[in-house]
Amino acid sequence: MSRLPISRDFVGTGLLFVGIAALAVALGWWGLVFGNVAANTTLSLPAAVPCLVNTSDLCSLAMSLCGSGHWFGITRYSEGLFWAGFALTAMAATFQFALGAGARAEKRSRIDR
Repeated sequence: MSRLPISRDFVGTGLLFVGIAALAVALGWWGLVFGNVAANTTLSLPAAVPCLVNTSDLCSLAMSLCGSGHWFGITRYSEGLFWAGFALTAMAATFQFALGAGARAEKRSRIDR
């Protein structure tokens, strides 16, 4: 049985793609929920920006008091997806940096020979 070689560049690019996609979905989810919350409560959209990264008591209260119909029936937002996307993107950046540093060191060692 043969194994398919997986390049380190492919893994780093994959992590970056998944991380950015998760961040985009989290931003869309936040906009879907808090756009409606801002339209139907006293919480303004700029005041709801911290709710993207942390669900405070104010964010939870605004979501529960909204009472309006939401698209697709989504009435709650959780920042977990945002932080997962952030972590994946940070891992990809670290992976790409380590890969780049390793490639530069390997290139230097070949030149020194």
